[in-house]
Amino acid sequence: MHSEHLSNVHPGWVVGGWLVSIAVASAAYLALVGLGLASGVGDDAVWSLFSMAVGFFVGGLFVGFRWTEAPILHGLLFGLISMAVLLVANLLVPEAGTGFLGGSVALVLGVLLIQIAAAVGGGLVGRRAVLPMGRDLT
Repeated sequence: MHSEHLSNVHPGWVVGGWLVSIAVASAAYLALVGLGLASGVGDDAVWSLFSMAVGFFVGGLFVGFRWTEAPILHGLLFGLISMAVLLVANLLVPEAGTGFLGGSVALVLGVLLIQIAAAVGGGLVGRRAVLPMGRDLT
């Protein structure tokens, strides 16, 4: 059983892990453009989602290595930060019309789900790598 309590969530690790996630996702997409797999013009949805999943997995892994408590809550909060940043970005650029990500609610929710799932998965893998086998913090 994991120690999933709000008192075990560290806001600094959430923000730091989210920043690591964004940096790794950006670097992964830039690497895909450099390799010629993605064109970099915005129509590469599959490669964008792949790089985002890799980035958020690495961000979750980073937090899981450093802070072994509440990896699922930390991953969920990565998604909450992404929603807040997306809201602020849409409020600051109202002339974009449909907003970022094409304005599709299904696309936005799908991207957030990918971010959360990857971050939680990375956090759980990082936690399992740090803790000895068979020993779990409860």
